[in-house]
Amino acid sequence: MPEKEEKLKANLAMNLQYLRIRHKLFQNSLAKHLGISPRSISYYESGSFLPPTPVLCAMASYFGYTVDELLSERLPATKGGSTIK
Repeated sequence: MPEKEEKLKANLAMNLQYLRIRHKLFQNSLAKHLGISPRSISYYESGSFLPPTPVLCAMASYFGYTVDELLSERLPATKGGSTIK
């Protein structure tokens, strides 16, 4: 179980940072939108912690992905069949 959790943290870290930068957001602005602290965003992007389920759901909704997609190794592109790594 710990290995799987570490992989999920790493996947989320990579995908969250990618999406935040792609949407030209600072950690502060994303945190404000999600109602959490900027430090929390930093923890999630560094792979230190997984967010609570409501925050994870809010992130997925904000970026237009499912929770499963945010936690996946390859983030699906929003259009077409290609994937983003």
